[in-house]
Amino acid sequence: MKIFSKLKQFLYLNKYFLARAQKYSPETYVAGDSARPKRIWLYAESLGEFRLAARITDIIKSALSEKNAAPPVFFISFKTFSALSLAQNNKDGGILYFFYPFPGLRTIFKKYASAVKPDYFISVQHPVSKKLVKELLNPAFGTKLIFMGISPSGLKKMDIKYGEREIPAGFSLSAAVSGVSGAETVELNILPLSLKYASCFEAVEDSNDYGQPLPAQRINPAIVISFVSVHKKESGFILKLLREIISDESLRQKFSLKFIFVPRNIKNSRRLFKEASKIGLNPLYYRGKGENTNGENKEKKENKGGFEDFFESGGNGFGGGVKSLIVDKYGILDEIYPVSDIVYVGKSLFKSEQGGHNVLEPASYGKTVVTGSYAVNFKDIISEMVRFDAITETDEKNFRDILIKLIKDEKLRSGTGKNGLKFCLQKKEEFETYFKNYLTEIVVL
Repeated sequence: MKIFSKLKQFLYLNKYFLARAQKYSPETYVAGDSARPKRIWLYAESLGEFRLAARITDIIKSALSEKNAAPPVFFISFKTFSALSLAQNNKDGGILYFFYPFPGLRTIFKKYASAVKPDYFISVQHPVSKKLVKELLNPAFGTKLIFMGISPSGLKKMDIKYGEREIPAGFSLSAAVSGVSGAETVELNILPLSLKYASCFEAVEDSNDYGQPLPAQRINPAIVISFVSVHKKESGFILKLLREIISDESLRQKFSLKFIFVPRNIKNSRRLFKEASKIGLNPLYYRGKGENTNGENKEKKENKGGFEDFFESGGNGFGGGVKSLIVDKYGILDEIYPVSDIVYVGKSLFKSEQGGHNVLEPASYGKTVVTGSYAVNFKDIISEMVRFDAITETDEKNFRDILIKLIKDEKLRSGTGKNGLKFCLQKKEEFETYFKNYLTEIVVL
């Protein structure tokens, strides 16, 4: 996205932030005033962390309500455009957002910290700068810093000393830090579950609660394969693979296939559109729910469609009509997962693009999830899901065979999806119980 566009969105969301934050400043209230709301700053960089931050606000509000305490005011900071799309749609007046897409805006970020003067600073899975830690531990602020899902190296990066305690490899920590007469007091805990399991909070017992199939889907019972958060190299590989699959005569006669592409960087959507067109996938850019295309150019308007266009066109999915959707906007995976049968989660197929994105989100919808062998960010979770038969892990060589096997075997597809949902429901219950108790203990008391 161009710098001008970033700046425009930054200014739009933060236009009245400092003025609104001033309303909740400690100086506005008399010392000890019970009406003064708690000020809680949640530091969340990406979409998944933003979702968790929003969940934290719900838990804390509920706990304070049970104690008849004044409702708090929350400040959530983030830096990705996928998180921005959610923030713009959240009209909760008790939350003030700060969007900082520019890493170099240290001066503005410092003004943000000075304006907030939080009672609590909660960082979701990220260390922050030493300067910010020092500023927030100013005795005049009285801020308690809470780092959730942090690593020992993250604490060292912030120069937070936690003694000689031995931390088992592979475990994440929570650290509550407060300043006492210029010194730091650190309370350290090993988290029993990864914070990534918060993605399971939205899982429901009956996955159909996410939305029944569209009438068009029932008329044209296509198998929908979605490739989400895919990066440049793997998306090129997948398109070559799909060229082979849609040329397979045996598949052509038995199955109707439709494909959805969600690039991690929407700059790649135009390239995907062109390449999908070349191999006969007749793509459309996905027109999201309630999206208005009046402000777009003529070419974009004509090439946009919704799920109705996607499912109703093209008899068996190999003939004429639309066979693929290309997503060119952030923050709409919740619209894609319900209509998908198989979901491949990207940044996991090649070592050069290793890391992996969130495999739990599609699993919580009861969908068959496929991931590559380089999803190192979710390695422990994927290993557990594999033991639960809740995910399919593959590599570059076996990707085609795995995909065709899932296409042909409805029982395998359905079973893997159900196991994924059961897995998420189990983790949801375990994590939510611990999470509520933990937050109540360190924040509400």
